[in-house]
Formats: sequence, C-alpha cells, structure tokens
Amino acid sequence: MSDSLVLFAWIVVTLLTILLTIFLYLIVRKRKDYKWKKEVETYKQLYEPMLFRYLAYGDEQIIPPSSSAQYVAMMELLDHFIRVLVNGDIKERTTKLAETYFVDYLRMQLHHRRLGRRMNALFYIEDFGTRSLLHELEKMYEQKDVTTMEKRQLLKMFALFRHPHVYEYMKHVDESFTQFDYRLILSRMDDHTFTKMVDYFFDWNEKMQYALIDMIGIMQKFAHISFLRTLLQHEQSEYRIRALKALAEMAFPLEDDQLRIHLHSQVWQERLMALRLCARMRQHTLLDTIKQLMKDRVFSVRSQAAEALLRMPNGLAMLEQIAQTSDDPYARDMALEWLERGREDD
Repeated sequence: MSDSLVLFAWIVVTLLTILLTIFLYLIVRKRKDYKWKKEVETYKQLYEPMLFRYLAYGDEQIIPPSSSAQYVAMMELLDHFIRVLVNGDIKERTTKLAETYFVDYLRMQLHHRRLGRRMNALFYIEDFGTRSLLHELEKMYEQKDVTTMEKRQLLKMFALFRHPHVYEYMKHVDESFTQFDYRLILSRMDDHTFTKMVDYFFDWNEKMQYALIDMIGIMQKFAHISFLRTLLQHEQSEYRIRALKALAEMAFPLEDDQLRIHLHSQVWQERLMALRLCARMRQHTLLDTIKQLMKDRVFSVRSQAAEALLRMPNGLAMLEQIAQTSDDPYARDMALEWLERGREDD
C-alpha cells in the first residue's frame, strides 16, 4: 500500500513539474513576443517618415536594416504604404528598395522551417515585385515537401511575374485546387498567357474551365466574346450558364432569337442567367417572354424576371399591372416585392 502511495505521489509531482515547466515556457515566450513586437514598433516609428519621403519623392536616404526586427518593421511599413498609396512610381521605388535591401533576408525566410515564415516571405515577394528571387521560387516549387498552400501562392506569383512555364506548371496541379484558387491565378496572368489558357480550354479539368469562363466576365475580356458565344451552343448546360453569366457581367448584347432560346431552357439556372443579361441590357424587345417568366416555378427566376422588368422604361408601371391583374399568385407577390424595392430606390 505504501508503494502505491509513493508511486501516486511521484506521478503527481511529475505532472506538476511538467505543468509548471509549460507555464514558465509560455510566460517566457509571451514576454519575448512582447519585447519583439515592441522592438518592431520602435523601428517602425524610426523608419516611417523616411520611407514615406522616399516613396513620395524618391530622394531620401534609407538606413539599411541590420536586424530581423528592422527588416520586419521596414517590410510591414512598405507593404502598408503600397496598399494605401496606389501609384506606379511608388510601386517602382518599393521594388527597387526591396531588391536592394530585402533579397537576402527573404531568401533566408523561404527556407525557414515554419510554414508561416515561408508564406509571409512569399507574400512580400509578390507585393514588392521582387523578381530577382524567381529562381529561388522555381526551386521551392520543385521541392517534394512543398505544401499545397505554398504551391497556390507560387503559381499566383509565376502568373504575375509572367513566368515562361506557368502554363506547364498549371497542367500538373493536384485536385485540391479550387475554382477560387484558379481564379486568383488567372487574374494575375497577362493577356498572352490567358489567351493560351482559353485556346486549350477543353484540355483543362472542369474547375479550371469554369474559372476561365468566370474570369472572362469578371476581367471584362472582350477579346473572348466569340469563345463565349461558342459555348452557348454546347450541349453541357453548365457551360451555357457560365457563358451567359460572363456575358451579363460584360453587358454584352445577344440577338433576341439567341436569348429567347435560353429564356425557354429546361434548366432554370440558364433561364436565370439569360434574364440577368436581359436586365443588364434592358432588352425591351423580349418583354412578353420576361413577363411570362414572372410565373416561373422557380423563385430565383421569378425574382430575376421582376428585376429585369423594373430596369425597363416604365418598369414600375409594368410591375403594378402584373400585381393587379395577373392570374398567377406567385407573379403578383413577386411584382409587389419588387415594386416596393423600386419605390425605395426612387
């Protein structure tokens, strides 16, 4: 019995010792972090006026950083300034300063054991446009232990820096990439590379295909209108829906006969996007069809039809007529809802 008590006491003392050690470590770590942040803030106050004058006028002498806290302070300030002071000259001076002072530090951070440090370095390289580190980024991308998060950021930077092999890199991404990831990468591509992506559209996976169509609309790529019009004839409805959505984003008009096909589609999402295009273009020649879609079985389609009518000349009057005379209760309710919205906007 006494041996059991001794063992129990030993276990308790050991656990208390471990907990005390962890507690002391956390205190020391917290104090160290506090001291570090305070040091960084002190250097920020020192660098802020001279960095601002350098970026604004280009004639200020900058004291080179010599410690990690100084590097972090300067980079955080520069990152802040280029987001607030949107100007080509400021961006150029930022890149010049980064190329002069930060390259060795950022190269070292790219090999840090902590993912957070490596990602921060990648973000700074992108923001500062530090192209001299492109070879380091290539080597990093080829490493076996590179994470998916790092690959996403690296591909964004390859696109931004117009890397000659970004197309080949994109051909070998894994399934974890989302449509949003692809959109971010595509948004940074120059017109030549983007066009190449579109030219080989059917070689890509579905997520990339959908992202390409969406980005044509979001980025207003009018050079690819004919491509979108081709997709409108495709047997796969998702292509047609996305193409209509992109055309609506660009407010590009379609002929009545073409739009009428999509307004009568069996796929409600296709009817919805065709109505969205009608609303953007105020296509009053299709009024009868739009009014008919106020009776659609799908709520979203009815709502979009009402919005399309509201955007037309005398839109409020047409909605009032539907609210008072329609034989469909859903159409009357929708007309009343959009009448209220229209009057609030007025």
